[in-house]
Amino acid sequence: MDINFTRLWMARNLLRTSNLGFSIFFMWEIIVIYHSVFLVSLLPALSLVGYLILTLPLGYVLDKISKSKIMFLFSILTFVIYATLVLFQSLYLIYGVDLLSFMLYMGSGDAYYSSIKELVTENELPKAMSFNAVGRAASEIAGTIMGGLSAYFVPKFFPVLLVIISLSCVFLSYPIKQDEKNKELFQKTYSYHQVWKVIRLMLPLLLLGLVVNGAFTALDVYSSALFHQILHVSAIYYTLFLLTFSIGAFVGGILGGKVSEKLIDERFISIITSAFGFAFVLIAFLRAPLLESTISFMIGIGISMVNIPLETLMMRVIPKRIMGRTNSLIQVFLMGSSPLMAVFYGFVATLIGIVNVLILVGIFGVLLGIPTFFVIRDFKKVKESDVEKLIQ
Repeated sequence: MDINFTRLWMARNLLRTSNLGFSIFFMWEIIVIYHSVFLVSLLPALSLVGYLILTLPLGYVLDKISKSKIMFLFSILTFVIYATLVLFQSLYLIYGVDLLSFMLYMGSGDAYYSSIKELVTENELPKAMSFNAVGRAASEIAGTIMGGLSAYFVPKFFPVLLVIISLSCVFLSYPIKQDEKNKELFQKTYSYHQVWKVIRLMLPLLLLGLVVNGAFTALDVYSSALFHQILHVSAIYYTLFLLTFSIGAFVGGILGGKVSEKLIDERFISIITSAFGFAFVLIAFLRAPLLESTISFMIGIGISMVNIPLETLMMRVIPKRIMGRTNSLIQVFLMGSSPLMAVFYGFVATLIGIVNVLILVGIFGVLLGIPTFFVIRDFKKVKESDVEKLIQ
């Protein structure tokens, strides 16, 4: 793979490590101190607010200037924001840092994903998506360990870890010199009206991604309460549950890289989607922390096997010159759904309880496998040339 792709990939995943570590650490701290699932759910909710403020103007900027410059600037700002936690902490400051740091994390991700087609060839795209799956899982493992173990052993040292990691991102994300070919490519201006045409074409696939990735927010929101309030175990089991999911995603990313082209199959993705639903039902009924973690591991393998073909299908059809704005809107669907669903799950849990919500999510997941088959089958027929004609 291209050396610039590799170092930006490293910077992206280090930033994800710090972001996830922040979420896990403070979700546990808030549930222990305030005993409120709703207050926990506000962390991802504020994350969504921050990203929505940034996404549209950033998408326009990404189609105009070097994407690596954006990553570099956002890495510097993240370092500054995390440094405030070293000085003092309060619930309001934690929410403020959450809003700003997630906004920068997602913006940096937009810059990274928008640059992929400029750094790798079309034939290397499935491999790049596999790299992303492995990197995502590895950074989630590191972030889970950092956040969970810090909450258990050295909570006072945690802000310092965030500062060290964000500083490493600054050194790795120095800007790439943009060549003349790419400068000419981005000279022509396209409006968000034209970009929306592309989004409408991809809407069935995007909605599928929203539902699948949004459903897993239930695990993030409820896991701290599940292990603390229902299973009555320590932060170690909570950390293990999250960690096994990330390890499974890491394994799935490696396996997916070996057969990435074969994963783009509507039958396979449909079966995996239904299996996710069944796994949620099991988590709801089981009361054994280690068995919960085993299921979490299997879910992790499956989510990588699904995300690799989904991301490859979308990346292949988007023209480079509108990649920034299109990718920004895509990320609202795929990742921005998580904070929105977090508030929804936090609210519903206060009405019918955590276990009942998990059961309902599981049943919905099982049924979702049916429309998934048809969505993937139809989108496989779409080509980049079709999108080029659409935006002319």
